[in-house]
Amino acid sequence: MSAPVVATAELAPRRDFAANVFHDLSQPLTALHCSLELALVRDQTIEEFRASVEAALHAAERLRQRLLLLRELSDAEDPGDTSTPLVLDQLLQQLREDMLPLFESAGRSFELTCEAAKVAAHEAKLMRGFFYLLEFLLRCASPSHSIIMRGERKDRQQVEICIAGCGARVDAAPSDDCSEPDWNGELEIARRTFCAVGGDLIWSASPGLPGVWIVRLPCVS
Repeated sequence: MSAPVVATAELAPRRDFAANVFHDLSQPLTALHCSLELALVRDQTIEEFRASVEAALHAAERLRQRLLLLRELSDAEDPGDTSTPLVLDQLLQQLREDMLPLFESAGRSFELTCEAAKVAAHEAKLMRGFFYLLEFLLRCASPSHSIIMRGERKDRQQVEICIAGCGARVDAAPSDDCSEPDWNGELEIARRTFCAVGGDLIWSASPGLPGVWIVRLPCVS
């Protein structure tokens, strides 16, 4: 009798995510339809007509961005070629150099230390996973927070990258840490990217202590 319960529990996150995606896509699609319909059936001045068209263009662009994000989500589940071990500390240092201008423009710092470790992953995909994770944190964290990333081997099989100072949660609501009510597509891309190579992405918090994001990746001996 327990098997259906387990299956239901495993499917619940995917159902919730699919429902959130459908809701997020339906909003700009509905706005696009209404804007175009009103532009055709209502008597409007040139200025009002222009406003209707601009609203339709905005909704169309928002819908296009969400569809592109869905394609990225699907691609994230493909691990790619993992036959060549990656030097993780070098990859993260390159990531920091690439992201640093964005952090500096936002008035934040980005600290990084990482032990020497090799992981089995596709370089471009893994870099993209970290990029989306940091983009989410940069968008959702308080302006007073700076990113502190620490990577260390936990054992022969696993390396952990702890990211502190982010001030964001996996379930952050618009009134909490995230400024937009949209589903967190960047975060989901990162999670699926790490899971595709046998890793994971979790939010860890203890009472009275700041929470941290933890990326887990399998090591290569």
